[in-house]
Amino acid sequence: MYSSCSDNELVSLLKSDDSAAFNAIYDRYSKMLYLFVYSKLEAGEISKDVLQDIFISLWEKRHSLVLKESLKAYLYQMARHKIIDIYRKNATYRKYLQQLIEHFDAQPHSVIETVDYKAKTQDMFEAINHLPGRMKEIFMLSRFENLTVEQISTHLGLSQQTVKNQITKALKILRANYAQTDMILLVISLILTGGL
Repeated sequence: MYSSCSDNELVSLLKSDDSAAFNAIYDRYSKMLYLFVYSKLEAGEISKDVLQDIFISLWEKRHSLVLKESLKAYLYQMARHKIIDIYRKNATYRKYLQQLIEHFDAQPHSVIETVDYKAKTQDMFEAINHLPGRMKEIFMLSRFENLTVEQISTHLGLSQQTVKNQITKALKILRANYAQTDMILLVISLILTGGL
């Protein structure tokens, strides 16, 4: 039944909380949206996260949904916004990595120590970059953009407890990965205390 409905009919049903209509929209557009996102990000897990975010957002906004163009155009526009957001966040990530490397360049260490510090710093930032999507976003807002738990909670529409839990989990993951590396712990402590 639903597979033969037009997009406009599916949207009308969606606005009436029809989960089967939602599933039909997902079946109709998820594969092509995934391929589109993957073509821009070239990362399977992140692309899956973006796809999930798109459809969660569609469901959450179903009652206020106003399509100025087609449903397909609307979904692709959402995908583009999320891709741009990821590019922006990655640019922020690269900026802080560069600042950290420049910090080590400015210190009077031997060449070998400097290279070692840079490698360890790169490893740490790679670990941050591989945190789950929402956890990474919260961690970076907290540690790099110096937003408070309350500000992050408001910005992302999450409870303050959720934000606190995600930061705690991120720190546990990073400490577990680098518990044996004094330099990494030093770098993390510098970040946490605003020393960098």
